[in-house]
Amino acid sequence: MPPPRSVASGVRSGRRRFDAKPARLTRRGLLTASLVAGGVADPALAVPPAPPVQQPPVQIVVIGDSLAEGVWGGLFRRFYKTRALRIVNAATASTGFNRTPYEDKLRDLMGQHPIDLLVMMTGANDAQDVLGLDGRPNANFGTDAWRELYARRVQRFLDAVHDHRLHLIWIGLPIMRSPAFEARIARVRDIHQALCAEYFIPLLDLHAATRDDTGAYASHRRDDKGRLRPLRYEDGVHLAEFGNDLIGDMVLHHMLERRPPWMTREVEELMQPARRS
Repeated sequence: MPPPRSVASGVRSGRRRFDAKPARLTRRGLLTASLVAGGVADPALAVPPAPPVQQPPVQIVVIGDSLAEGVWGGLFRRFYKTRALRIVNAATASTGFNRTPYEDKLRDLMGQHPIDLLVMMTGANDAQDVLGLDGRPNANFGTDAWRELYARRVQRFLDAVHDHRLHLIWIGLPIMRSPAFEARIARVRDIHQALCAEYFIPLLDLHAATRDDTGAYASHRRDDKGRLRPLRYEDGVHLAEFGNDLIGDMVLHHMLERRPPWMTREVEELMQPARRS
């Protein structure tokens, strides 16, 4: 029986015939072959290393009323040049717990991007009647019913923060210039402080930071160079740019002391020169 064609076609008179022409080895080919044979890859042919993985920026989201808009500005001015930190403005003027479901806004925000740190500041519009919940009637400001209903609105937001395991910093309300308005705001401030303590939420006290040596409202304050700077706007409610920078200092001090999991060396180096002692 003759051998299979695939074998017989390559055999004649005991010698193997190769139909394919031998490959021409160029100088480069010889060099490549010698390098590979020796276990060394040609640098020109080596696969380039993968670029380093770009870490997503740390997302710091500021939520609340027009006071929070100022806080966002103070943080944004520090970090707008870096991609390692992103300061998100989720504050809306003329809002407050007396009628704004901040927990709904928080859920919308979480659907847009991750939140590494949430900063809340609100309450300037809350020294008034509060809207009812779940079909309950409204409550007049200062009454027991108001306190209970207003606290329940704050609790709904804090429950959402707890359920999503978010890191929250609460900025307390500053002292107000008008004694009458300060007396009303004090009721709001007391509820914020009590609930932050109950939920173990860190609250940065602005009431003490915005008073003078006598305990009265301070419109100006000296900076670290001894210059007298405006601390508050003329309305006696909002903080001026320098005041919001001081809030930024407080937030940075808190972050550097707590060292949350997202505090990488790069982020720490960005925060260190930004904060003032």
